[in-house]
Amino acid sequence: MLSAVADRITHVGGHGAGYTAKLLVNLLWFGQAAATAEALLLGVRAGIDLGVLTETLADSPASSRFIRRDLPSLFAGDYLASFGLDHIHDQLSAVGAMADDLGTPHSVADAVRLLHHQALSRFGPADGELLAVALLEEQAGITLRT
Repeated sequence: MLSAVADRITHVGGHGAGYTAKLLVNLLWFGQAAATAEALLLGVRAGIDLGVLTETLADSPASSRFIRRDLPSLFAGDYLASFGLDHIHDQLSAVGAMADDLGTPHSVADAVRLLHHQALSRFGPADGELLAVALLEEQAGITLRT
């Protein structure tokens, strides 16, 4: 049944482990999107050409699948309207609650959750996996477009 909705299925452990892994993947993806956007906005504000900076990041130790695969969509104005901000915030809140329960630090996860909470307050429960990036663009007064 899972093969109908997923390209790759990995067994990660017992009951609940798959959901936990999904939450962690999403935490990292949303965090990478936000961190990358902040770096790009700062670089552009500092006078670096967006295309040159993007190529530099893509060919550096800071590269990620997000930079290589998803930035072109963002640069075209696509905020990936496939998942709602309310669901993103719920998942990031679940990560924080799990970290509390397990006694692990989560200040970075909290920062990612807070940014998405702010985006949810600004845009409502709209679909858009990258709407937190739209919020950062709005705050910076810069639109990331090539």
